[in-house]
Amino acid sequence: MEEAPMEEAPMEEAPMEPETVEVSIPKGTSTPGCEANEKCFIPSTVTTSVGSTVIWTNDDSAAHTVTSGTAVNGPDGVFDSSILMSGKTFEHTFDEAGSYDYFCVVHPWMTGKVIVV
Repeated sequence: MEEAPMEEAPMEEAPMEPETVEVSIPKGTSTPGCEANEKCFIPSTVTTSVGSTVIWTNDDSAAHTVTSGTAVNGPDGVFDSSILMSGKTFEHTFDEAGSYDYFCVVHPWMTGKVIVV
């Protein structure tokens, strides 16, 4: 007689601790094309926890913005780097769970997302 397999108790996932996440605005993103392979922001989607800080670094030679919202609907006012010159950084701490789309106002094909759990 076969024994029924024992069911394992579901493991509770430990809550994620706040962290610092780095995102690059890579060279060449001021020219359309990076959106085809989601390389306008690297990584293009970040998943992190409440209380985490995302730091964007402009590694391109052109100026960019990191602006919450979408190119279609415009900025939503959650965060905005204003003009971010080459070599400069912008950071934002996410205090609420949610999904945050963002884009570059100067180069609207550049899009990214931060998912906060």
